[in-house]
Amino acid sequence: MATEIETSSANKRIHVVHNHQNQTMSISEIFDAQTYPQLTAVTGQLSAAFLNRYLNEFVQLEIALGSPSSPHHYTSMETITKDALATAMLAVANKEATRLFLQLSSQLQVMALAGVLKVEMAPAQAVHSRFYLLANPQTGQTRVVLGSIDLTEPSFDPNYNRFEEILVFDNDPLYDNLLQHFKLDLRPVLVSYFSNHLLTMAENQLKERKQADPDAKQDSVIILANEATDQLVEKEMTDLLVTDLQHQLDRQLLRADTTLGMRNVTLNRSRDQEQAEQAIKQRDIVLKLQKQAVSPRAARPKIKERAQIAKQIQDEMKAAVSPQDLAVEKKYTTFLYDRPLERNITHNHTGLYTPNDTGSYPIPFGQLATIAQIKHSLQQIEAVMEGYAQFVVDYTPEYGKRFYEAILYAFTAPFLWEIREKASLNPEDGNDIPNFLILGASAGSGKSTLLRIINQLTWGTDKSMIDFGTIYPMNANQRKAKTVQALESYMKQGSTYPVLIDEIEPYFFQQHQYSRRLIVDTMNQLVNSPKPVAPLIGTTNYNSGFTMQRETTRRTYYLQLDKVIDGEKKAAAAKYIFGVRQDLDNVLFKDFVVRMASLLEDDGTPWRMFDAKTGQLDFLAMTRKLFRDYYKLADLPLPAYFADGLCDDFGENTRAKWAKLYLAKEEEFRFRAEKNSLIFDITKLNSFNGFSNDAVEEYRNALPVELCVDGINGKTGKFVEIKAPAFYKWIGIDDPHLKPAAEPTPATPATPAPTEKKKKKGFWARLFG
Repeated sequence: MATEIETSSANKRIHVVHNHQNQTMSISEIFDAQTYPQLTAVTGQLSAAFLNRYLNEFVQLEIALGSPSSPHHYTSMETITKDALATAMLAVANKEATRLFLQLSSQLQVMALAGVLKVEMAPAQAVHSRFYLLANPQTGQTRVVLGSIDLTEPSFDPNYNRFEEILVFDNDPLYDNLLQHFKLDLRPVLVSYFSNHLLTMAENQLKERKQADPDAKQDSVIILANEATDQLVEKEMTDLLVTDLQHQLDRQLLRADTTLGMRNVTLNRSRDQEQAEQAIKQRDIVLKLQKQAVSPRAARPKIKERAQIAKQIQDEMKAAVSPQDLAVEKKYTTFLYDRPLERNITHNHTGLYTPNDTGSYPIPFGQLATIAQIKHSLQQIEAVMEGYAQFVVDYTPEYGKRFYEAILYAFTAPFLWEIREKASLNPEDGNDIPNFLILGASAGSGKSTLLRIINQLTWGTDKSMIDFGTIYPMNANQRKAKTVQALESYMKQGSTYPVLIDEIEPYFFQQHQYSRRLIVDTMNQLVNSPKPVAPLIGTTNYNSGFTMQRETTRRTYYLQLDKVIDGEKKAAAAKYIFGVRQDLDNVLFKDFVVRMASLLEDDGTPWRMFDAKTGQLDFLAMTRKLFRDYYKLADLPLPAYFADGLCDDFGENTRAKWAKLYLAKEEEFRFRAEKNSLIFDITKLNSFNGFSNDAVEEYRNALPVELCVDGINGKTGKFVEIKAPAFYKWIGIDDPHLKPAAEPTPATPATPAPTEKKKKKGFWARLFG
């Protein structure tokens, strides 16, 4: 490679600006060691060849190695764990620092041993900075070099098909600014790239050589055998995690929850692996299309005719998606796009758009209703609720709140991603605004009918429901995993209209890899990178061993519909609900989105409203406000089934589950006095003892981790250990292990009063006290 960078009119890939003027400069002129003998650099890549050829004359070198820009949009924690730390660990495992050191000239190796050449890295921070600071302490001259270049020869080679910029400023105030930035911000997070173990091994080799022949004139080149460098990897990896990382944690240079992030770093590995495999597959396809685009037999290769290439591209696209997968994609047909930037409250434009009938262009969605229309719509909902009141066994207004909450959630669904962004002070707060509504219901409770009613009240049709069990046929390969992938795809079409899924099969909740993959991973993406993702409203059979992991529960709004329609009234119920559904429309929903859009545009809207009973963030608070306003406008009383706050059905369900277990198996809960705890053998919840096959995991998931001794460790394994006082309070039972307070002994014995003859207790008194 030529040492001078070409800047002729024929080749301007390397653009050099020196003191604001275009100029031709060689690499040696840019990094002028004679004029500026000191170099402080932050670069992305560093090659031994570049160091040996262009930087060997500097008197003092400090080079910080940054990291290349990642194609992934990592979260703050993932930047530490999956980006910076993973890259640093791979560098150690691949002996990159050792290889660089061994490729240096003997002069530079000695400089590294003397501490004159320092190469450093940031093990837990992604450094994308690129700047080079040159200085002469004697003359006071300085130089700043900025640009996209790294300290490698290809960065300066104009023959590479890429554009690079190099900006050179002499004696500029920018030098002091960047030097302070390096000293105060970057240096504290840097560690030595050449480990102490490597430098010690190199120094010992020099000493051994000198001791073997003190008088011989030998060069000081250092060469280490593979066996020796293999030993370095284990030591350097250990130091990286135990020493370097811990040092940064102790100095609070890293987030306090970094270790938790490290422990959870593999939780999304299935998704990461799928994305990597998909990227490889896509790359293979485009490389194949490149090859096919050129005539294979022509003496001078040329691009094929347009029709030929178009046919090849069409064939590859068809081959990439199977007919079965294509049929699955077409099951999702309801699209409602939320575009807040297009919102115009003055003209009642909600920012919501839906495709026209032919799908050729979007049309605005939302229209204010008259008071008469609002009243009629509320009466439609009243008719629905009246049906459940008439035909559901043991119906109460308190139970009816579940049906009404589901309707309120569905109305709010298109805007949930915006509400999540406005209500979250920290990214983690977004988990309190779940993107999933699960209706856990008994068979015959009317849950599927409710889903159809929701579809009619919001979209004006009942055709948008998708049956979970028929997304893929029973004989499809990897049916379970592909079904979950399809749900994720439906949610990420760009639409915010809820995905309505009926009869979610029990395995989705029972097998952690499926529920976590969809619910937890999707919510983690949403809270760290807010964007329109459709909520999912699904029903599942409550009687089929329903259970959820704690982390899944937090990200889900769960409503339990455990009462069934009276069997003797099913015919009447079917006839009644059919008549009600004939009159349903989405007039109120169209009005609602206009009013909700107005609240979203108002900076004074209080989105952080907390439920008085549960202490949870009530993400439906503004929806409740709008519906209260509807009842006032329509001059209708607020119905008894109107919920003032969120329903905590999963919490109530888990409390009841453990309370019944304790009352039935009290003798199995062994008290441990020294820890004031209860020990319970959870493996006894097996089919032999009358429990379901999945009972162990159901009860384990239902036990809050804060009630367990030693946290999560207290609920794993054969025996669970529970804090006795907290457990008894949770299930609403007096703690039998509390010692009664001792009564004070009177100083002077009182004269005994005449003893009354005790009355003989009757049968009921003796039995029940």
